[in-house]
Amino acid sequence: MTKEVDFKFERFEEYFGDINQVKKQIDDCKVCGGKLIFTHLSDYKNLYVQETARCPECGGGNKKLLHVLN
Repeated sequence: MTKEVDFKFERFEEYFGDINQVKKQIDDCKVCGGKLIFTHLSDYKNLYVQETARCPECGGGNKKLLHVLN
């Protein structure tokens, strides 16, 4: 039985390199290198945004992040 990872909080410490490298880490699929499609669901009561990303080319590269609103 496969356990699917739930949302995790985004930490900016995990991004490193120059601006082009960071953009590639955020925007590109880790499996095939294709561009990810992002969806966002805002929850203003709890002050966070749920972000999901999926690769249309390979179907992989699932990312689920929580962004905290200050």
